Amino acid sequence: MPYRAFDQVEARCPRMGHQINFGYCRAMDQGLPCSKAIDCFYYSFPVEAYFRRVLKEETFARIFLSQGPGRYESFLKTLSEAKDRVKDGGAPDGDDDQ
Repeated sequence: MPYRAFDQVEARCPRMGHQINFGYCRAMDQGLPCSKAIDCFYYSFPVEAYFRRVLKEETFARIFLSQGPGRYESFLKTLSEAKDRVKDGGAPDGDDDQ
């Protein structure tokens, strides 16, 4: 399988908000793939198998397996922090001098 075999396959990118080709996603982060590439191209071709073949195991794990919190988790954390500030009597912007 040539390294660039799937570069022209397109999918909708949730980060960019429009169609994007796999060639861009494959090397968008300083030559490394976007961490969402497997999710975006899952239905187009065997993208996970492709990355497992072309990336070192450590690189694959770092990019695709050790992702930070998602939108929902980030939202809940922000909500919890805001509730704690209000409960403690702090100002929403962290400026308690008023």
